[in-house]
Amino acid sequence: MSDQAAKDRPGRRAVLQGLLGGAGAAVALPLVADDHPVHLHLADAGRVEQAAAKAKDAAAKPEFLDEHQLASLGALCETIVPGSVASASDRFIDQLLAVDSRENQSRFLTALGAFEGEARARFGRPWKALAEAQRVEVLTAASTMELGTPPRAGRAAPPKPAPGTVNLRDHFEHLKGWIVGAHYSSEAGMRELGWTGRSFFTSYPDCPHPGKHA
Repeated sequence: MSDQAAKDRPGRRAVLQGLLGGAGAAVALPLVADDHPVHLHLADAGRVEQAAAKAKDAAAKPEFLDEHQLASLGALCETIVPGSVASASDRFIDQLLAVDSRENQSRFLTALGAFEGEARARFGRPWKALAEAQRVEVLTAASTMELGTPPRAGRAAPPKPAPGTVNLRDHFEHLKGWIVGAHYSSEAGMRELGWTGRSFFTSYPDCPHPGKHA
């Protein structure tokens, strides 16, 4: 990259300031529910800049997750949104979680642990050791389950959700929100959505990975 090209690159904070300073986080990240914790993080440009800077150091130890959890998150990221590990979404999420509330931290760990448990139950291996086809199998099952419905082995059509019940679909949606928010707030992610580097959208075109995290 030339010195001029490097100078012209806006960086994550400038991109987000342009997006969030206009129509707000709900327009900037329409692929994530507007009550998801990631929205509050991405609305804070200073927090984003600090987290993104630390996330660039692939050799640095995670600040909130342990090494096993980070590897599991990385495998989830890449299966749900291909290219999200290259955009350091896993390490970016770790940095955001490190300054999040205990409630949000606990919810994230519960969701991550649910997929770890499912991997071991189905295949006898940790999530990070699963083959791509095995990860897709679990995520497909999770994403097609009724929200809030306890999983039932061998049932093609799960029953209607029981009030207050959380299941693998709920955990999938929660983790997906973090991953989609992290990746598509990066320069690489926004370029996938058509951002040119010099202009900002008031709305986004369709996501290029609908089959991965729809």
